[in-house]
Amino acid sequence: FAQLQRQAQIQLEGRTSGSPKYAFREVEERRGLQRLPLPSHGDVFFDIEGYPRAIGESLEYLLGYVTCDGGTPKYHGDWALNKREERRAFEAFMDFVMERWQRYPDLHIYHFAPYEPAALKRLATRHATREYELDQLLRGGRLVDLYGVVRQGIWASVESYSIKELERFYGFERKQELREASKHLRGVERLIELDLTGQLASQSREIVERYNKDDCLSTLALRDWLENLRTEVEADGQALPRPNPESGD
Repeated sequence: FAQLQRQAQIQLEGRTSGSPKYAFREVEERRGLQRLPLPSHGDVFFDIEGYPRAIGESLEYLLGYVTCDGGTPKYHGDWALNKREERRAFEAFMDFVMERWQRYPDLHIYHFAPYEPAALKRLATRHATREYELDQLLRGGRLVDLYGVVRQGIWASVESYSIKELERFYGFERKQELREASKHLRGVERLIELDLTGQLASQSREIVERYNKDDCLSTLALRDWLENLRTEVEADGQALPRPNPESGD
């Protein structure tokens, strides 16, 4: 009841003020902002577009991720419109991450909500490939769920803690209009369901890819905003230890 009351209070504050409001939750060990690892130039910001109701099994049809290497963010998008392409895209992503981990030992993969790690586990199991590499990433704590960081770290004046709702707090502006993207996302899913992906129009492909790119860039912007909040808490004298790095061996 106390948590529901506090959530209602912060929503009312935002509604009456006309601007987004947030407040810090009580600090708990290894939760909230304490789950943020030290940022690295090798960090990856990851988002999957998938259709869980595809005939037979789900299909993860677009694996997108953004890298920075200390400079301008660069987007990578790999499409998979059938199971053979899905396996290839998954292997390519895992090989990219493992090679990058060698170059950046402090690398982490940021995502929002549990879908991405669950999808990676499904792909490794379904295609019987890269299981050991994925196990290393998971045991090494290399996947960081920013949804958990937000929900455990702050109260926000939103009715839904989706990344789209949170973007008003860190000023992220999407290039792709959401209503149009939603229409084309449903169109891709219908083609997958009917096994007609060969008819996917280039316009739909471009719009869905821009939508996925926005999600990846928004994840990057959210991580940076949470780092600023972490600095704000520490400036008030509250210690926020980082997670202990693990090798995954």
